Amino acid sequence: MPKRKIFANARKMIFCLCFFSLLHCSVLAQNSNAVTGIVKSEEGTALAGASVVAKNVKTKFSFSTTTNEKGLFTFATLPARQTYSFTISYVGYETQTVTGYTVTEGAKISLAIKLKIKAEANEAVVVVGYGTQKKSSLTGSVTSVSTTQMQKQINANVASSLQGLAPGVQVIQPGGIAGADVSILIRGAASFGSTEPLYIIDGAFSNSSLSSLDPNDIESIEVLKDAAAAAIYGSRAANGVILITTKSGKKGSPVINLNTIYADQTPSKRLNYLNANQWRAFMNQVADNSGIPHDPKNDNPPNPNTNTDWQRAWLQPSPMYSATLSLSGGTNYTTYNTSIGYLDQKGMTAFSGFKKYNFRVNTTYRKNRLSVNQAFSISRQEKVPTSTITISRPTLPIFDSLGRYSSGSSVDGVVLNPLAAPFYTERKVNNTYLIGSLGVGYKIINGLEYKLNLGSSYNNFNNLTHTPVYYTYWDANGNGLSQYGNNVNSLSEIRGDQFNYNIDNLLSYKKTFRKHYLDALLGTSWYQEMYRSNSINTIADLGAPNITGTGGTVNGQINAQEKDAALLSYFARLNYDYNGRYLFSASVRNDISSKFAKDYRSGWFPSVSAGWNVQKESWFRSNFLSLLKLRASYGELGANFIDPYQFNASLRQMPSPIYSTSTSPYQVYVAQIFPINLTWETAVSKNLGVDLGFFENSLTMTIEYFERLNKGLLAKVPAPPSSGQGITQPTGGSASLVPVNSASVQNKGFDFSLAYNKRINEFNLNIIANLSTDQNKVISLGTNVPPIVGPIMSATIGDNMTITKAGFPIGSFYGFQTAGLTDSGTIRIVGVDSLGKKVFKSIRDGGPADKQIIGSPIPDFTYGFNFSGQYKNFDFTLFFQGVQGGKILNWQKLNNYFNYSGNVVTDVLNSWTPSNTNTNIPKASIPLTSQSSRPSTFFLEDGSYLRLKNLQVGYNFNQTYLSKIKVKRLRIFAGVQNLLTITRYTGYDPEVSNNTTFTRNVDLNEYPNSRSFTVGLNASF
Repeated sequence: MPKRKIFANARKMIFCLCFFSLLHCSVLAQNSNAVTGIVKSEEGTALAGASVVAKNVKTKFSFSTTTNEKGLFTFATLPARQTYSFTISYVGYETQTVTGYTVTEGAKISLAIKLKIKAEANEAVVVVGYGTQKKSSLTGSVTSVSTTQMQKQINANVASSLQGLAPGVQVIQPGGIAGADVSILIRGAASFGSTEPLYIIDGAFSNSSLSSLDPNDIESIEVLKDAAAAAIYGSRAANGVILITTKSGKKGSPVINLNTIYADQTPSKRLNYLNANQWRAFMNQVADNSGIPHDPKNDNPPNPNTNTDWQRAWLQPSPMYSATLSLSGGTNYTTYNTSIGYLDQKGMTAFSGFKKYNFRVNTTYRKNRLSVNQAFSISRQEKVPTSTITISRPTLPIFDSLGRYSSGSSVDGVVLNPLAAPFYTERKVNNTYLIGSLGVGYKIINGLEYKLNLGSSYNNFNNLTHTPVYYTYWDANGNGLSQYGNNVNSLSEIRGDQFNYNIDNLLSYKKTFRKHYLDALLGTSWYQEMYRSNSINTIADLGAPNITGTGGTVNGQINAQEKDAALLSYFARLNYDYNGRYLFSASVRNDISSKFAKDYRSGWFPSVSAGWNVQKESWFRSNFLSLLKLRASYGELGANFIDPYQFNASLRQMPSPIYSTSTSPYQVYVAQIFPINLTWETAVSKNLGVDLGFFENSLTMTIEYFERLNKGLLAKVPAPPSSGQGITQPTGGSASLVPVNSASVQNKGFDFSLAYNKRINEFNLNIIANLSTDQNKVISLGTNVPPIVGPIMSATIGDNMTITKAGFPIGSFYGFQTAGLTDSGTIRIVGVDSLGKKVFKSIRDGGPADKQIIGSPIPDFTYGFNFSGQYKNFDFTLFFQGVQGGKILNWQKLNNYFNYSGNVVTDVLNSWTPSNTNTNIPKASIPLTSQSSRPSTFFLEDGSYLRLKNLQVGYNFNQTYLSKIKVKRLRIFAGVQNLLTITRYTGYDPEVSNNTTFTRNVDLNEYPNSRSFTVGLNASF
């Protein structure tokens, strides 16, 4: 190559090098500026390894970096005079993008970013004791209830809407009574005192269960089922915990929500009673079998056309309506949510009803390190209680020719009109509930926060029964006859207040460092409960037929009661999470209760649990299994379900065994002595669980095995003769039973739950199912503690219908094992002779030695199945709930078969006669009634049922059309509750009682559930 050309090329190269050097220097000079920042979690923990991407808004060219161990990042080479956006992402947290940052020469930009935890399906956050926790980090047994499905039902009590929605949670209610009280069992009954769980509403301990709540106000419901989850609440949590969080506002413009439902209630079932002609013929048969003359009115009826359907008069269709109006919104620092609700339920049973008024306001304030949460609600409930349904004779008219409620007579004597008493009697049960809480939090440093929680619950109640003078039968002169009504104007009333409050001081610390996460809690709690009531029962007439008070003195009985107890608690909890794989939790609580003597007040309640998210292991590989989590827990809980100061001796006024010459006995004071060493009941809980997810968690499943042993139950035992308390008083009262920590009860079983979510084109499918088993057994009642017997079923001595004894479930049915009928038509039983040999005998000859455990009220399993979906603008819900196994003692059958003073069911037409021996219904005879009514398997029936609890179809209007009228959302719907019940139980309904212990599943003349046809709408503005 020629030299000239070589030098020319060299000059070009040098020129280029100089040009690029100058350009590089120019760029460096322009970028003396820098963008720096820090990335943290919401708790203030630095996030190391977070990805930060800077993107040029105009050219779309991007630069990226990551944060160091302190969460810091730096961009030192971003071209100036350009606008950038910054996108920050971190595993397990929501990605955040900030925009509008212009880089200028010589300037520096500093960013501070806080990332929120990502709310994925398996990363949902649930409420736990004194805080929240990621669902994937839970090691205890916690179930979240679907509030969406719960709010699609219409019930006067929120507790009723929980039925079938959570495994291990049994809702026990007595048919379709307006405003009925509802009991909840979490994994079975294991105490002889209260079996209700602890209810906490926005941090306040509720004394109204869930009855004061409006379902539309509820944001979330969590059920803490084992000791690992509930031990942080110590002595209040022996029966489990139900945590309620109500709705709070969200930042944005005000939003108005309206939810309203109308329902037409009808009885889900009616029994078949005899008509007038059948009843007259049957009563003649009873008279012939009894060897007594016929009632002349049955052979020659004075009103042959009278055929009264008393069942239809008692049970009538009735409306039910509810509406809730809410307003919510918020600013950068403050949010609010307030609502007002109304429910009006006319009772299906005559002269009954229930009304409820609700008001709630929730507010939050957050700025810098300070946060304030407030929740307050008031509920007013007005109930006219349901009267006992009495089915009178079909030959008795309801009204006379003047339109008055009228009674009649027969050879048996007075035949009263059962509708007269509830018609004339004023009955009301009114309650006013106030529940409030205030939480003030302050972040001391990053991760460390102090919080003060104040909560209170107040109930003012007034129960009144006023029975004026009334008559239902008159003589020829129009004068009312006293035996056919009420000739004393009387009043019975009880008023009182129940108040409790809690003060909680909490110090929490949350810290993430590398792959380790710590969540620690220290706290103290002061809980005070107070109860006061007074009552009056008039003895003499109030002075006029209808007045409820006079200016003079009225003879009556006045009673007053006051209770006061306090609880001081200290507790601590530590949750540890290593890389989301290995989980550990431990807690301990010390409760000091004033209900016990000084040396026995303190109780310690520890728990420990661990979990392993197997799917997060590096070696785990599966094409279909997306979640595999193993959990185990152990813990102890306490209970003090007794009145305060039961350890003190007291003087109680009781009738003397020696009577005076007057009509009233002398009153003497008897010392009631209690053992001073009364202390806590203890519940030892064990839980094993596995959580499974399939196909990216579109199908999830949870299986849990639990054991709970309640020890030291407060049972009542006879006092020794040396105490001087063995004398039974003439009225039947006794001072001989004293409470001691002696009994133990075990519950064990399985909980299963399943959820499936799938979207197929425009169809979205959701399936939720659960099933629970529970085996209940009394391990011991203690030394010298006799079996606990239930109420008497018949007039025969010793005919208690239930018994609680070692080796059997609480409230087991106790009676005679039947074996068909004898040759004379009486119930035949399997008994024993004097040598203990098995023999058959008539039930009239049965004695205490012939009685045995004949069944258990505890079901084999309970279950629920919810099938819901959405197609375009339509949605639907199909919800089934059921019980398998468990016996019902149909005491209602006693009246329906053997109470000949009223009407009986058509089954009696198949009762035994010499010509009809192929039957299991005994001979209809008055002398045999008391014998046939003794507790036996004749009254025992299968309590299994499957119920279509809710069927609903809804339509969501198109948003395009709604926006034109400034409506955000509008949904209308129609449905049916309790549409279908499949059962072999012959009574009104297999849900027969809300008692959970000694008379569980005893049908004490209960009521049918309501079948409700509903329509309604949900709207947002």
